[in-house]
Amino acid sequence: MEKKVVCKSRKGSNQKVSQQSIEKSSKPIAGMSKAEILAGHSRNDSVASKDIGKILDPATLDTIISHLRTSLEETFTQSSQTKDALEPFLVLLDPESIQTYLEQAWDLDRFVLDNSFLYLLSLDPQLHRTNFRTLIFFKDGRLIKTRESSNNVIRSFFELIGFSYDFIRGISTRVNGKEGHCVPYILGRYSFLPLSGPTRRQSSWVNLSKVQHYRALKGEKGVEIHCENQHVFQLPVRSQFFADKVKQAGQTIHRQEHLLRNVLRNFDYVEGRKEERENNLLGNAFHAHTDRISMISMEDYIRIFQFSFAETALKHPSLRDNPVTDEALQLLRENLYSDLPHLRNAVR
Repeated sequence: MEKKVVCKSRKGSNQKVSQQSIEKSSKPIAGMSKAEILAGHSRNDSVASKDIGKILDPATLDTIISHLRTSLEETFTQSSQTKDALEPFLVLLDPESIQTYLEQAWDLDRFVLDNSFLYLLSLDPQLHRTNFRTLIFFKDGRLIKTRESSNNVIRSFFELIGFSYDFIRGISTRVNGKEGHCVPYILGRYSFLPLSGPTRRQSSWVNLSKVQHYRALKGEKGVEIHCENQHVFQLPVRSQFFADKVKQAGQTIHRQEHLLRNVLRNFDYVEGRKEERENNLLGNAFHAHTDRISMISMEDYIRIFQFSFAETALKHPSLRDNPVTDEALQLLRENLYSDLPHLRNAVR
């Protein structure tokens, strides 16, 4: 009985103490104004904030934020990189380096070549131990192997561009004044170099517009070209041959750009912008009724230009007294351009 009484008395005393402490915290302290009580609370808050400041000082906060930023960047980089990311091409002179790419390439006999290809390689059946005839490397890492010859593949591409290799080669030969071997195909943004005579046999082709720089290989016959996206190819050609073709291609590009500037200037284009003809007789005539304008297709208009160039050439003073000149003009009119509208006032 005594033990129970002692326990109850202890519990009661503890309850009184806790109750008193609660009352002290909730009731105003005797002899202190409300302003003094608020000031005491603010002092307590400032002490607590100082304690937190000691734990999270500016240097520590910067370290934490920097760590979070680094973690986020690493996470984003890992998620953005695919597991099947393609490595840059490294094609060496030895045939063994081609075997790996032959195994990885897509087997396609019908496809459309585009201007993103880097190297169109003509395969040797004995040297490369394959029945495929062409292997094509693309800028984005694609690989295509085909049983079509390299000449057929590149010719189909020239058909899409609109001008054959023979046409470009003929212009380059006449501009340079001599026959050329492996003449670069240069037409605006299209720049290709055959590594051997494409008119005689199969040839490999390099897309010069994707080459950033090149260097001669020491101790062996070859040139190493570095293309966009870190792709590297070693070509089995002499360094002097490649340097001469690059120089020839650069000169052709310069001539074409010069010609284009003159043409645009004659059509009132300044820095690629059309100059409007204001208050001009011919400019106003452009807005005439369409039924008064002779509608000629672009193809016919180009053929008329071709005939005009041919006629001008045949009337050169050196051919004026040549009896073949008149026969050639008549041949052009009757066999090649007889169906053209408005040519020599001919009736449709």
